[in-house]
Amino acid sequence: MFLLSLSILFIKATFDEVTGDKNRQIDVFQKEIDESRKTISSFATEQENINVGIDSLENKVKALNDFLKDYQNQNFLSPEEIAVETNMVLFMEDEVDKIQNSFRSRIINLYKHGKNYELELLLSSKTPNEFMRRNEYLQRFALSRKKELKDLKAKKIMLEEKKNMLKLSVSSQRFYIESKRNEKAAIDEQLKALRIKKSQLDNSKDVNEASIVRKEDQINRIRDFIDAFTDNRQNYKGAKNNRLSYSSDDFDKIKGGMNLPLDFGFIQNDFGEYMNNATATKSFNNGIDLSIAKGSKVYAVAAGTVSLTGEAPFFGKVIIINHDNGYRSVYASLSDINVTVGDKVKLSQIIGKSGETPDGQGLHFELWLNGTPLNPKEWLRF
Repeated sequence: MFLLSLSILFIKATFDEVTGDKNRQIDVFQKEIDESRKTISSFATEQENINVGIDSLENKVKALNDFLKDYQNQNFLSPEEIAVETNMVLFMEDEVDKIQNSFRSRIINLYKHGKNYELELLLSSKTPNEFMRRNEYLQRFALSRKKELKDLKAKKIMLEEKKNMLKLSVSSQRFYIESKRNEKAAIDEQLKALRIKKSQLDNSKDVNEASIVRKEDQINRIRDFIDAFTDNRQNYKGAKNNRLSYSSDDFDKIKGGMNLPLDFGFIQNDFGEYMNNATATKSFNNGIDLSIAKGSKVYAVAAGTVSLTGEAPFFGKVIIINHDNGYRSVYASLSDINVTVGDKVKLSQIIGKSGETPDGQGLHFELWLNGTPLNPKEWLRF
C-alpha cells in the first residue's frame, strides 16, 4: 500500500531529493520550535514584572478603598474625630508591627528549613492518598502566606495614609481626600492596562506552546515517513522531471503536460470533497496541497497577468494569475511573493516561495476555468 501511495502521490523526484527535502522540513520546524521557546523564555521576566506590578497596584487599591471608605460622607475631620483617628492609627501601627514580626519569623523559619522540609514531608508519605493530602496542604499553606503578605502591604499603605491625614490641617484634609480619589482612579486605569497586557502575554505563550506541540508532532511524522521511505528505497523508481516549454494560448493542448508549480513535492491533500475534522463537516478542496520545505521556489505554470496578491483567510499569502481563455491559477500558503498586481509573468518564472499549510510546510495550488475549479492532477505532469 505504501509503494502504491508513492507512485500516486509523488511528483517525479530522485530519492535524495525527497529525503533531502524532508530533512529540510525538519530543520525548518526545529528552528521555528527554538524561536517559539526563546519567545516563551523572553516572556518569563516580563510576566514576572507584570505580576509584581499588578500585586503592588492591587495593594494600593485595597488600601485606598479602605482609607476612602471612612470618608465617604465627609470631606474633613473634626477635632474630636482627629483624636479618635489618632488612637486608631496608634492601634493600627501596633497591629502592623505584630503582623510584620510574625511574618518575619515565619520567613526566617522557612529559609532555614525551606523546600527540603516540604520535600521531606511529601516523600515521607506512606500512601498515594497521603501524598496528595500533604501536597494539597502545602499548596494551601503557600497561598495563605501570599495572602498574609498582601494584607500586610495593604495595611502598611493604609497606615501611612492615616498618618498623612493627621499631619494636615482641617481645611487641607478635604483636598487630600479628593487627591486620593483621583489617585485611585489613575491606579485603576494602570491596573486595567497591566491586566490586559498580562492576558495578551498569556495568550501569546499559549499560542507558542501549542505551535511547539504541533510542530514536534509533524517532525515525528516526517521522521516516520523517511524511515518507511528508506526501507522501501529499492522499490522507488522516481527520477528528475525537467520543466517543459509551451504556449498558454490553448490550455486544452497542455492538459496533462503542464509544468508543476514546484520542482517536486508530495500531495498531502487531494482535490475534491473531504471530511473537515475541525468542524466535523464535509468540505471541498478546490485544489491540491503539496508538501515541500518552506522557502522552496514557486513557479508560474503558464504565462499570464498577475490579478491579485495579498493575504487571504486560511490561505495566508496568495497570488492569482489570469491566463488566456478564462483560465486562472492560484498559489497560496506562500512565505514570500515576488510579483505585484499587473505584472506580466512568463512560463516557469519564479513568483514566490512556499510557506506553510494547516497540515505542514508546502503550497496550496488551484486551477480555475470561468469560475469552476479544475482538478490540478488532470492537468499537471506527474
